[in-house]
Amino acid sequence: MIENVLFQLLKDPSVELHLSSIHGNICDVREYLKNHGIHLEERKLLFPKDPSPRKDFLFKYYQWFLNRLDWRNFPLLSKWLKSIFCLLVDPLLFLLGLNEYLRPIPTNLLSIECIFHSTFLPIPSYILKSNIRKIISIYDVISLQYPEYFQGNQDEVVWKLIRDLKKTDSVITISEYSKKDILLCSDSIKENQIFVTPLAASKIFFKETFDQKIIDVLTKFGLKRGRYILSVATLEPRKNLKNTIQAFFAMKCLPKNPDLKLVLIGGKGWGPEKENLLGDLSKEEQSRIVFVGFVSDELLASIYTGSQFFVYMSFYEGFGLPPLEAMQCGVPVLVSNTSSLPEVVGDTGMYASPHDITEISRGMENYIENKALREEMAHRSLERVGEFTWEKTASLTKQVYQRLYENNH
Repeated sequence: MIENVLFQLLKDPSVELHLSSIHGNICDVREYLKNHGIHLEERKLLFPKDPSPRKDFLFKYYQWFLNRLDWRNFPLLSKWLKSIFCLLVDPLLFLLGLNEYLRPIPTNLLSIECIFHSTFLPIPSYILKSNIRKIISIYDVISLQYPEYFQGNQDEVVWKLIRDLKKTDSVITISEYSKKDILLCSDSIKENQIFVTPLAASKIFFKETFDQKIIDVLTKFGLKRGRYILSVATLEPRKNLKNTIQAFFAMKCLPKNPDLKLVLIGGKGWGPEKENLLGDLSKEEQSRIVFVGFVSDELLASIYTGSQFFVYMSFYEGFGLPPLEAMQCGVPVLVSNTSSLPEVVGDTGMYASPHDITEISRGMENYIENKALREEMAHRSLERVGEFTWEKTASLTKQVYQRLYENNH
């Protein structure tokens, strides 16, 4: 989302955009801008003037240690320890030439006349304490509500974003479902301060003419046009692939379709390995499940196009981009009736409870046995995807900026 909105805003002369990397990785960011042909006046690049990989590493290590002192259950002690740490270590960073890493944004820009938008990570304390208007993007809070579906420190990052809402002017999120969840997680923000800017699918996904290029891609993975059901998701419990597989084999029409396969695309997440997902299936049954792993968007677009329909039984989503990608390729979809997915799919697809294997299986059978239904849903999908564009997302983001600016004048 970040780079797509950035590209749109850079084309808008009414937006005076400054870029900064407040969490380090300065060299990587500069390289990214160069590789993508993004040229801004030097005064609009709020980076240290003399970055280096060594300085990037030292600053990231400094931040890592500071984060270790950020204790959720002991806020006062945490605040005191961080103050002591900064008092002792910050002078050393100055001696090492990292003073611009600590505060890359000049004081004159930290005023009420400007807006700071953190598009992913928590806002540094010196910015939170300043007069600049602050916007935080929070994509979802699922890691706080359902920590059993996550590993690592994802809930810590989201917790810090929620904690800082009392010092934030506005929040941008990606669905009405996420907006409601944010309000449930915090009483420090009001409903009229949260704005929804839906995502969009890349233009690389579109309804292609079935040609030799697509045939070659399908052949590479041992697939035939219209003879497989597709699901795109990382291998992790939240994506509910186990129920998807069980529903596939529960279909009563499966014996009449001996060549039909279930294709699973996505990288390794965490949780059950693919061997565990297959459970007690026979070798013959296992041969009907195709684990493709991660593929490029170019290949994925062709695999979408060749599928009979797309199934996505995730338990919880903040938005749900894969169904939108499938719809943009003209593929009918069967999705969970939970979280944000109904917002994305609308009346252009079929729904099932992700917890009900029989219901999922019945939805699959309806598509397999009803070609007219598949064609109708595919047609509706192509109409609906026009509501989701990066131009619209950027325009809605700009409206949040304008509203915040006008409220202060």
